[in-house]
Amino acid sequence: AEAAGLGIVTHLVEDGRLDAQVDELVASLSAGPTVAYGAVKRLLRSSYGASLTAQLSGEADSIAALGQAADGREGVAAFLAKRAPEFSG
Repeated sequence: AEAAGLGIVTHLVEDGRLDAQVDELVASLSAGPTVAYGAVKRLLRSSYGASLTAQLSGEADSIAALGQAADGREGVAAFLAKRAPEFSG
């Protein structure tokens, strides 16, 4: 609890619940927009050596491409329909 209060950790798990919590997190992430997760990871990795202009350009290109992809369209449709999205990855 002290580590969480200091911002060292972001989540605490009760004793004996770690495996269940990991399974829940894995299920949640795998049901999400996995292609977009990959794009975020690539953008973060490239940010260390990129100029601000190049990084912003890469982000804009990524947003435009992902917005036109199936998961991007599904995310918008789900939002407008006020339902949970069903991403296909």
